[in-house]
Amino acid sequence: MTDSVEGIRWKIEEIDNEILDLIKKRMSIAVAMGHHKVDKAMPVRDLRVEEQVRDRYLARAKEVGISDAAAIELSALLVRESVEAQAKLPRPMKPRKVLVVGGGGAMGQWLCRFFASRGHEVKVFDDLPGGEFPNVKLAKGVKEADVIAVSSHISATAEMLRDIFKLRPKGLVFDIASVKSPIVDVLKEGADQGLLVCSIHPMFGPSASFIFARNLIVCNCGSDIAVNKFMPLLNGTGANVIEMPVEDHDKIISVVLGMSHALNLAFFGALRESGFSHEELRKVSSTTFERQMNTSGSVARESPNLYYEIQHLNPHNREMLEKLIEALREVQQAGSDDDRAHMIRLMQEGRKYFEVKQ
Repeated sequence: MTDSVEGIRWKIEEIDNEILDLIKKRMSIAVAMGHHKVDKAMPVRDLRVEEQVRDRYLARAKEVGISDAAAIELSALLVRESVEAQAKLPRPMKPRKVLVVGGGGAMGQWLCRFFASRGHEVKVFDDLPGGEFPNVKLAKGVKEADVIAVSSHISATAEMLRDIFKLRPKGLVFDIASVKSPIVDVLKEGADQGLLVCSIHPMFGPSASFIFARNLIVCNCGSDIAVNKFMPLLNGTGANVIEMPVEDHDKIISVVLGMSHALNLAFFGALRESGFSHEELRKVSSTTFERQMNTSGSVARESPNLYYEIQHLNPHNREMLEKLIEALREVQQAGSDDDRAHMIRLMQEGRKYFEVKQ
């Protein structure tokens, strides 16, 4: 090879620029497709097409000299950027008057930005001063609103819903509480009174820029009309919407949040007692340990009050945590046994659990 190191690097830089130019061209075409979807009232996401894109990349992975994993990651990245660009395009929608109760908190602010970005008129009711959206009295806000979103602490949500229901709102009312047991009776009472009430759980935090491919649970509290009125608010976002009765919410969330939060709390608690600093551990970390450490580190920086309420107020958490403790004891026993059959069985059962069911 006669080229110098600098010459080779220059060629790589040229190729990188060509790749970026092609990405720019691809994004331009994706936006054009987005406008077509808007005009034809088509959904932003088409999972069949996304799978076809992935398969095209996989088919050529070996030819271009990259791994299958890299091909999947690259196709997913480009699809995500394309869909997010399409999701930003405004869709014809009648502007609504939205009241965000608790609009000064982190998720309340997220709701304000989300609805404002979609062309709705947003006001807030909150004791916290300031903010870019008008702060109004509760009675006035409820009377005027087409949509009322309640973003209070879980422990305060039931009382806030009662205050709102006393004002006989004409618009859609929903909360975003992470635990529904403390409010399920209030929600169902509201629906029984003929109010348009449903319950939402965004499975993401306020740092989410977009909700493309993110999960959002919609709970039916007894008003099908309310659920049907909520759904168009998500048009064009590409969110994964999961519907369920409100009574079913907390049991599955005891696994998704209750157990996973507890596991991470226990993990960084054990690290703290290990005698090693996190800097020392990172220097020798494996791939698995690094991932777990990053996840637990992010949990440690979350709101302790929210995490307490998620643990304390979900009645299904105790049962789930007992299962977690039992599973840890079994792992401890399997590692202590002289016969490796126990550990092999645990690993095989885990592999079977995670098999993709056709």
